[in-house]
Amino acid sequence: MGRRSARISLFVFALLVSAVLGYRALADEQALTSARHDGAGIDQAAEEALAALLDVRGSMYAYVAPNQGTEFWGRRVSTLLDTLRQRLVTLDAAVAASGGSLAESLDGIDQLAAADKRARQYADRNELLLAGDVLFVEVRDLLNTVTEQVARARQTLRNEAERKAAGIRQEQAALATAAVAVWFVAALLLMPGTVKPVAKEPGEWRQELADTLKKSVAAEDLNLDIKKVDPLEIPAPPIAVAAPHVDLKAVAEICADLAALADIGALSGALARASDVLGAKGLIVWVTAHDGGSLSPVSTHGFDARVVERIGAIDRASANLTAEAFRENAPRVSAATASSGGALAVPMRGPTGVVGVLSAELQPGKDADEACVAVASILAAQLATLTAPLPMPASVERDAESAAS
Repeated sequence: MGRRSARISLFVFALLVSAVLGYRALADEQALTSARHDGAGIDQAAEEALAALLDVRGSMYAYVAPNQGTEFWGRRVSTLLDTLRQRLVTLDAAVAASGGSLAESLDGIDQLAAADKRARQYADRNELLLAGDVLFVEVRDLLNTVTEQVARARQTLRNEAERKAAGIRQEQAALATAAVAVWFVAALLLMPGTVKPVAKEPGEWRQELADTLKKSVAAEDLNLDIKKVDPLEIPAPPIAVAAPHVDLKAVAEICADLAALADIGALSGALARASDVLGAKGLIVWVTAHDGGSLSPVSTHGFDARVVERIGAIDRASANLTAEAFRENAPRVSAATASSGGALAVPMRGPTGVVGVLSAELQPGKDADEACVAVASILAAQLATLTAPLPMPASVERDAESAAS
Protein backbone atom coordinates (compact mmCIF):
# COMPACT_ATOMS: atom_id res chain seq x y z
CA MET A 1 0.00 0.00 0.00
CA GLY A 2 1.63 3.16 -1.15
CA ARG A 3 -0.69 5.86 0.14
CA ARG A 4 -0.02 7.14 3.65
CA SER A 5 -3.71 7.49 4.59
CA ALA A 6 -4.46 3.89 3.60
CA ARG A 7 -1.54 2.61 5.66
CA ILE A 8 -2.70 4.58 8.71
CA SER A 9 -6.26 3.27 8.25
CA LEU A 10 -5.02 -0.29 8.09
CA PHE A 11 -2.97 0.19 11.26
CA VAL A 12 -5.95 1.69 13.12
CA PHE A 13 -8.15 -1.18 11.92
CA ALA A 14 -5.65 -3.75 13.24
CA LEU A 15 -5.61 -1.93 16.59
CA LEU A 16 -9.41 -1.95 16.81
CA VAL A 17 -9.64 -5.64 15.95
CA SER A 18 -6.95 -6.42 18.54
CA ALA A 19 -8.85 -4.39 21.16
CA VAL A 20 -12.10 -6.27 20.44
CA LEU A 21 -10.35 -9.63 20.60
CA GLY A 22 -8.58 -8.64 23.82
CA TYR A 23 -11.86 -7.53 25.41
CA ARG A 24 -13.46 -10.82 24.44
CA ALA A 25 -10.52 -12.79 25.87
CA LEU A 26 -10.75 -10.79 29.11
CA ALA A 27 -14.49 -11.50 29.33
CA ASP A 28 -13.81 -15.20 28.80
CA GLU A 29 -11.24 -15.15 31.60
CA GLN A 30 -13.72 -13.50 33.96
CA ALA A 31 -16.39 -16.03 32.98
CA LEU A 32 -13.93 -18.86 33.62
CA THR A 33 -13.08 -17.45 37.06
CA SER A 34 -16.77 -17.07 37.93
CA ALA A 35 -17.53 -20.61 36.74
CA ARG A 36 -14.72 -21.98 38.88
CA HIS A 37 -16.01 -20.07 41.91
CA ASP A 38 -19.57 -21.31 41.40
CA GLY A 39 -18.38 -24.84 40.79
CA ALA A 40 -16.36 -24.79 44.00
CA GLY A 41 -19.44 -23.61 45.94
CA ILE A 42 -21.64 -26.32 44.46
CA ASP A 43 -19.03 -28.98 45.08
CA GLN A 44 -18.77 -27.78 48.69
CA ALA A 45 -22.56 -28.04 49.05
CA ALA A 46 -22.45 -31.61 47.72
CA GLU A 47 -19.64 -32.48 50.10
CA GLU A 48 -21.58 -31.09 53.06
CA ALA A 49 -24.71 -32.97 51.95
CA LEU A 50 -22.82 -36.27 51.86
CA ALA A 51 -21.29 -35.58 55.27
CA ALA A 52 -24.77 -34.73 56.68
CA LEU A 53 -26.12 -38.03 55.34
CA LEU A 54 -23.42 -39.91 57.23
CA ASP A 55 -24.16 -37.94 60.41
CA VAL A 56 -27.89 -38.64 60.04
CA ARG A 57 -27.22 -42.35 59.72
CA GLY A 58 -25.04 -42.47 62.84
CA SER A 59 -27.35 -40.26 64.88
CA MET A 60 -30.47 -42.28 64.08
CA TYR A 61 -28.73 -45.57 64.78
CA ALA A 62 -27.94 -44.23 68.26
CA TYR A 63 -31.65 -44.56 69.14
CA VAL A 64 -31.29 -48.30 69.70
CA ALA A 65 -27.80 -48.18 71.26
CA PRO A 66 -27.57 -49.08 74.95
CA ASN A 67 -27.73 -46.21 77.44
CA GLN A 68 -28.49 -43.64 74.71
CA GLY A 69 -31.50 -41.38 74.96
CA THR A 70 -33.57 -40.14 72.04
CA GLU A 71 -33.84 -36.54 73.20
CA PHE A 72 -30.29 -35.44 72.30
CA TRP A 73 -30.01 -37.55 69.16
CA GLY A 74 -33.49 -36.55 68.04
CA ARG A 75 -32.61 -32.83 68.12
CA ARG A 76 -29.39 -33.57 66.26
CA VAL A 77 -31.18 -35.56 63.55
CA SER A 78 -33.72 -32.74 63.07
CA THR A 79 -30.91 -30.19 62.66
CA LEU A 80 -29.04 -32.43 60.23
CA LEU A 81 -32.16 -33.04 58.13
CA ASP A 82 -32.77 -29.27 57.84
CA THR A 83 -29.16 -28.71 56.77
CA LEU A 84 -29.38 -31.59 54.34
CA ARG A 85 -32.58 -30.22 52.81
CA GLN A 86 -30.92 -26.81 52.23
CA ARG A 87 -27.89 -28.39 50.55
CA LEU A 88 -30.13 -30.48 48.32
CA VAL A 89 -32.13 -27.41 47.29
CA THR A 90 -28.85 -25.70 46.26
CA LEU A 91 -27.75 -28.75 44.31
CA ASP A 92 -31.18 -29.10 42.68
CA ALA A 93 -30.97 -25.53 41.35
CA ALA A 94 -27.53 -26.23 39.87
CA VAL A 95 -28.60 -29.57 38.40
CA ALA A 96 -31.75 -28.04 36.90
CA ALA A 97 -29.57 -25.77 34.70
CA SER A 98 -28.23 -28.87 32.95
CA GLY A 99 -31.65 -30.61 32.72
CA GLY A 100 -31.48 -32.73 35.86
CA SER A 101 -33.45 -32.82 39.11
CA LEU A 102 -33.10 -33.88 42.74
CA ALA A 103 -36.83 -33.95 43.45
CA GLU A 104 -36.62 -37.63 44.38
CA SER A 105 -33.89 -36.90 46.93
CA LEU A 106 -35.96 -34.08 48.45
CA ASP A 107 -38.90 -36.47 48.75
CA GLY A 108 -36.52 -38.94 50.38
CA ILE A 109 -35.66 -36.32 53.03
CA ASP A 110 -39.34 -35.97 53.88
CA GLN A 111 -39.62 -39.75 54.15
CA LEU A 112 -36.53 -39.79 56.38
CA ALA A 113 -38.15 -37.23 58.69
CA ALA A 114 -41.28 -39.39 58.95
CA ALA A 115 -39.24 -42.55 59.57
CA ASP A 116 -37.18 -40.73 62.20
CA LYS A 117 -40.35 -39.74 64.04
CA ARG A 118 -41.63 -43.34 64.10
CA ALA A 119 -38.24 -44.75 65.16
CA ARG A 120 -38.09 -42.32 68.10
CA GLN A 121 -41.57 -43.24 69.18
CA TYR A 122 -40.66 -46.93 69.17
CA ALA A 123 -37.44 -46.23 71.05
CA ASP A 124 -39.25 -44.12 73.67
CA ARG A 125 -41.71 -47.00 74.27
CA ASN A 126 -38.73 -49.35 74.51
CA GLU A 127 -39.89 -51.24 71.42
CA LEU A 128 -36.38 -51.65 70.14
CA LEU A 129 -37.17 -54.39 67.61
CA LEU A 130 -39.70 -52.20 65.81
CA ALA A 131 -37.31 -49.25 65.99
CA GLY A 132 -34.51 -51.42 64.57
CA ASP A 133 -36.74 -52.52 61.68
CA VAL A 134 -37.39 -48.88 60.80
CA LEU A 135 -33.76 -47.81 61.17
CA PHE A 136 -31.92 -50.73 59.58
CA VAL A 137 -34.33 -51.37 56.73
CA GLU A 138 -36.40 -48.34 55.78
CA VAL A 139 -33.98 -45.59 56.89
CA ARG A 140 -30.98 -47.46 55.48
CA ASP A 141 -32.56 -47.79 52.03
CA LEU A 142 -33.61 -44.14 51.99
CA LEU A 143 -30.15 -42.95 53.00
CA ASN A 144 -28.45 -45.15 50.39
CA THR A 145 -30.76 -43.84 47.66
CA VAL A 146 -30.22 -40.19 48.57
CA THR A 147 -26.46 -40.67 48.92
CA GLU A 148 -26.25 -42.27 45.47
CA GLN A 149 -28.28 -39.49 43.85
CA VAL A 150 -26.19 -36.75 45.50
CA ALA A 151 -22.92 -38.38 44.44
CA ARG A 152 -24.20 -38.80 40.86
CA ALA A 153 -25.36 -35.17 40.73
CA ARG A 154 -21.99 -34.03 42.07
CA GLN A 155 -20.11 -35.90 39.33
CA THR A 156 -22.47 -34.54 36.67
CA LEU A 157 -21.86 -30.98 37.81
CA ARG A 158 -18.11 -31.52 37.83
CA ASN A 159 -18.16 -32.85 34.27
CA GLU A 160 -20.30 -29.92 33.14
CA ALA A 161 -17.89 -27.42 34.75
CA GLU A 162 -14.88 -29.06 33.10
CA ARG A 163 -16.63 -29.00 29.72
CA LYS A 164 -17.41 -25.29 30.02
CA ALA A 165 -13.84 -24.49 31.10
CA ALA A 166 -12.44 -26.41 28.13
CA GLY A 167 -14.76 -24.52 25.77
CA ILE A 168 -13.64 -21.16 27.18
CA ARG A 169 -9.97 -22.13 26.85
CA GLN A 170 -10.50 -23.13 23.22
CA GLU A 171 -12.20 -19.83 22.51
CA GLN A 172 -9.31 -17.93 24.09
CA ALA A 173 -6.81 -19.85 21.95
CA ALA A 174 -8.85 -19.03 18.84
CA LEU A 175 -8.91 -15.33 19.81
CA ALA A 176 -5.14 -15.30 20.27
CA THR A 177 -4.65 -16.99 16.89
CA ALA A 178 -6.95 -14.45 15.24
CA ALA A 179 -5.01 -11.54 16.77
CA VAL A 180 -1.70 -12.95 15.50
CA ALA A 181 -3.21 -13.49 12.04
CA VAL A 182 -4.56 -9.93 11.90
CA TRP A 183 -1.19 -8.41 12.74
CA PHE A 184 0.61 -10.75 10.34
CA VAL A 185 -1.62 -9.68 7.46
CA ALA A 186 -1.30 -6.03 8.51
CA ALA A 187 2.50 -6.34 8.57
CA LEU A 188 2.51 -7.81 5.08
CA LEU A 189 0.30 -5.03 3.76
CA LEU A 190 2.24 -2.30 5.56
CA MET A 191 5.58 -3.42 4.12
CA PRO A 192 6.85 -0.85 1.60
CA GLY A 193 6.45 -2.06 -1.95
CA THR A 194 8.49 -1.32 -5.06
CA VAL A 195 8.38 2.38 -5.85
CA LYS A 196 7.67 3.02 -9.50
CA PRO A 197 10.20 5.46 -10.96
CA VAL A 198 8.84 8.83 -11.93
CA ALA A 199 8.99 9.57 -15.65
CA LYS A 200 11.44 12.33 -16.51
CA GLU A 201 11.29 14.97 -19.18
CA PRO A 202 13.32 14.26 -22.35
CA GLY A 203 15.61 17.22 -21.66
CA GLU A 204 16.49 15.92 -18.17
CA TRP A 205 17.50 12.40 -19.15
CA ARG A 206 19.46 13.69 -22.18
CA GLN A 207 21.52 15.95 -19.87
CA GLU A 208 22.09 13.03 -17.42
CA LEU A 209 23.24 10.81 -20.30
CA ALA A 210 25.69 13.47 -21.46
CA ASP A 211 27.14 13.84 -17.95
CA THR A 212 27.52 10.06 -17.62
CA LEU A 213 29.40 9.86 -20.94
CA LYS A 214 31.78 12.63 -19.87
CA LYS A 215 32.54 10.83 -16.60
CA SER A 216 33.17 7.55 -18.45
CA VAL A 217 35.64 9.21 -20.85
CA ALA A 218 37.53 10.85 -17.96
CA ALA A 219 37.73 7.53 -16.07
CA GLU A 220 39.04 5.76 -19.17
CA ASP A 221 41.82 8.36 -19.59
CA LEU A 222 42.81 7.97 -15.94
CA ASN A 223 42.84 4.20 -16.33
CA LEU A 224 45.20 4.44 -19.29
CA ASP A 225 47.60 6.60 -17.29
CA ILE A 226 47.61 4.07 -14.46
CA LYS A 227 48.27 1.17 -16.84
CA LYS A 228 51.49 2.85 -18.02
CA VAL A 229 53.08 2.06 -14.65
CA ASP A 230 53.99 -1.62 -14.30
CA PRO A 231 53.00 -2.80 -10.81
CA LEU A 232 55.77 -5.42 -10.92
CA GLU A 233 58.41 -2.67 -11.07
CA ILE A 234 57.37 -1.22 -7.70
CA PRO A 235 59.35 -3.03 -5.01
CA ALA A 236 57.33 -4.20 -2.08
CA PRO A 237 58.45 -2.76 1.26
CA PRO A 238 60.28 -5.28 3.41
CA ILE A 239 58.29 -6.77 6.28
CA ALA A 240 60.10 -6.16 9.53
CA VAL A 241 59.89 -9.03 11.98
CA ALA A 242 60.62 -8.00 15.53
CA ALA A 243 62.96 -10.49 17.12
CA PRO A 244 62.33 -11.27 20.78
CA HIS A 245 64.74 -9.50 23.11
CA VAL A 246 66.78 -11.74 25.38
CA ASP A 247 69.44 -10.46 27.79
CA LEU A 248 72.11 -13.06 26.98
CA LYS A 249 74.63 -11.40 29.29
CA ALA A 250 72.29 -11.82 32.27
CA VAL A 251 71.67 -15.47 31.28
CA ALA A 252 75.42 -16.12 31.11
CA GLU A 253 75.96 -14.57 34.53
CA ILE A 254 73.19 -16.66 36.06
CA CYS A 255 74.66 -19.86 34.57
CA ALA A 256 78.08 -18.94 35.91
CA ASP A 257 76.67 -18.38 39.38
CA LEU A 258 74.79 -21.69 39.23
CA ALA A 259 77.96 -23.53 38.22
CA ALA A 260 79.71 -22.11 41.30
CA LEU A 261 77.00 -23.16 43.74
CA ALA A 262 77.74 -26.06 46.06
CA ASP A 263 74.42 -26.14 47.95
CA ILE A 264 71.07 -26.30 46.21
CA GLY A 265 69.53 -24.40 49.10
CA ALA A 266 71.38 -21.22 47.99
CA LEU A 267 69.43 -20.99 44.72
CA SER A 268 67.07 -18.21 45.83
CA GLY A 269 69.23 -15.35 44.54
CA ALA A 270 69.90 -16.99 41.18
CA LEU A 271 66.20 -17.86 40.79
CA ALA A 272 65.25 -14.24 41.50
CA ARG A 273 67.47 -13.00 38.64
CA ALA A 274 66.25 -15.84 36.39
CA SER A 275 62.68 -14.76 37.10
CA ASP A 276 63.47 -11.22 35.90
CA VAL A 277 65.05 -12.52 32.68
CA LEU A 278 62.09 -14.80 31.92
CA GLY A 279 59.48 -12.23 32.94
CA ALA A 280 58.14 -14.78 35.40
CA LYS A 281 55.96 -14.24 38.42
CA GLY A 282 57.47 -17.24 40.20
CA LEU A 283 59.82 -20.20 39.69
CA ILE A 284 59.98 -23.67 41.22
CA VAL A 285 62.81 -26.22 40.93
CA TRP A 286 61.48 -29.78 41.16
CA VAL A 287 63.69 -32.83 41.77
CA THR A 288 62.63 -36.40 41.09
CA ALA A 289 62.50 -39.03 43.80
CA HIS A 290 64.85 -42.03 43.85
CA ASP A 291 62.17 -44.30 42.37
CA GLY A 292 61.25 -41.74 39.69
CA GLY A 293 57.57 -41.77 40.70
CA SER A 294 57.19 -38.20 41.97
CA LEU A 295 58.64 -34.69 41.95
CA SER A 296 59.37 -32.58 45.03
CA PRO A 297 60.06 -28.81 45.21
CA VAL A 298 63.58 -28.06 46.45
CA SER A 299 63.79 -24.32 45.77
CA THR A 300 61.25 -21.62 44.88
CA HIS A 301 60.99 -17.92 44.15
CA GLY A 302 57.90 -15.73 44.06
CA PHE A 303 55.57 -18.23 45.77
CA ASP A 304 54.36 -18.22 49.35
CA ALA A 305 55.99 -20.97 51.37
CA ARG A 306 52.58 -22.09 52.64
CA VAL A 307 51.35 -22.49 49.05
CA VAL A 308 54.38 -24.58 48.13
CA GLU A 309 53.95 -26.70 51.28
CA ARG A 310 50.28 -27.26 50.43
CA ILE A 311 51.21 -28.37 46.88
CA GLY A 312 53.77 -30.86 48.17
CA ALA A 313 55.07 -33.62 45.93
CA ILE A 314 53.61 -34.14 42.44
CA ASP A 315 52.91 -37.64 41.22
CA ARG A 316 54.44 -38.62 37.89
CA ALA A 317 50.98 -39.38 36.46
CA SER A 318 49.46 -36.01 37.47
CA ALA A 319 47.57 -33.97 34.84
CA ASN A 320 49.65 -30.76 34.87
CA LEU A 321 52.47 -29.14 32.89
CA THR A 322 55.20 -30.12 35.36
CA ALA A 323 54.34 -33.83 35.40
CA GLU A 324 53.79 -33.82 31.63
CA ALA A 325 57.23 -32.26 30.95
CA PHE A 326 58.76 -34.84 33.30
CA ARG A 327 57.03 -37.77 31.56
CA GLU A 328 57.55 -36.57 27.99
CA ASN A 329 61.09 -35.20 28.54
CA ALA A 330 60.12 -32.09 26.54
CA PRO A 331 59.11 -28.48 27.33
CA ARG A 332 55.40 -27.84 27.88
CA VAL A 333 53.64 -24.44 27.85
CA SER A 334 50.13 -23.07 28.44
CA ALA A 335 48.73 -19.86 26.93
CA ALA A 336 47.94 -16.74 28.92
CA THR A 337 44.34 -15.84 29.83
CA ALA A 338 42.56 -12.56 30.52
CA SER A 339 43.43 -12.71 34.23
CA SER A 340 46.70 -14.68 34.34
CA GLY A 341 49.89 -15.13 32.39
CA GLY A 342 51.20 -18.17 30.60
CA ALA A 343 53.09 -21.03 32.20
CA LEU A 344 55.95 -23.29 31.16
CA ALA A 345 57.79 -26.33 32.41
CA VAL A 346 61.11 -27.62 31.01
CA PRO A 347 62.82 -30.86 32.01
CA MET A 348 66.23 -30.92 33.69
CA ARG A 349 68.13 -33.66 31.87
CA GLY A 350 71.03 -35.60 33.37
CA PRO A 351 73.16 -38.54 32.20
CA THR A 352 70.57 -41.00 33.51
CA GLY A 353 67.51 -39.17 32.19
CA VAL A 354 65.25 -36.47 33.55
CA VAL A 355 66.35 -35.54 37.07
CA GLY A 356 63.91 -32.68 37.64
CA VAL A 357 61.77 -29.93 36.15
CA LEU A 358 62.02 -26.12 36.14
CA SER A 359 58.49 -24.63 36.12
CA ALA A 360 57.60 -20.93 35.80
CA GLU A 361 54.43 -18.88 36.06
CA LEU A 362 54.74 -15.79 33.83
CA GLN A 363 53.49 -12.28 34.50
CA PRO A 364 49.82 -11.52 33.61
CA GLY A 365 49.36 -11.06 29.87
CA LYS A 366 52.72 -12.65 28.94
CA ASP A 367 52.90 -15.85 26.85
CA ALA A 368 55.71 -18.39 26.85
CA ASP A 369 57.31 -17.65 23.43
CA GLU A 370 60.24 -19.49 21.86
CA ALA A 371 62.85 -17.19 23.40
CA CYS A 372 61.38 -17.69 26.87
CA VAL A 373 61.37 -21.48 26.45
CA ALA A 374 64.98 -21.41 25.16
CA VAL A 375 66.23 -19.39 28.14
CA ALA A 376 64.35 -21.66 30.55
CA SER A 377 65.94 -24.72 28.87
CA ILE A 378 69.43 -23.21 29.31
CA LEU A 379 68.80 -22.57 32.99
CA ALA A 380 67.31 -26.06 33.45
CA ALA A 381 70.40 -27.63 31.86
CA GLN A 382 72.61 -25.74 34.30
CA LEU A 383 70.39 -26.67 37.26
CA ALA A 384 70.59 -30.34 36.28
CA THR A 385 74.30 -30.32 37.12
CA LEU A 386 73.43 -29.38 40.72
CA THR A 387 70.74 -31.96 41.29
CA ALA A 388 72.38 -34.95 39.52
CA PRO A 389 76.21 -35.00 39.58
CA LEU A 390 77.98 -36.94 36.82
CA PRO A 391 78.92 -40.56 37.73
CA MET A 392 82.63 -41.49 37.65
CA PRO A 393 83.88 -43.75 34.85
CA ALA A 394 84.22 -47.46 35.66
CA SER A 395 88.05 -47.38 35.44
CA VAL A 396 88.23 -44.46 37.90
CA GLU A 397 85.93 -46.30 40.29
CA ARG A 398 88.13 -49.41 40.17
CA ASP A 399 91.28 -47.34 40.82
CA ALA A 400 89.58 -45.65 43.75
CA GLU A 401 88.48 -48.98 45.19
CA SER A 402 92.05 -50.40 44.85
CA ALA A 403 93.56 -47.38 46.57
CA ALA A 404 91.03 -47.62 49.38
CA SER A 405 91.76 -51.32 49.92
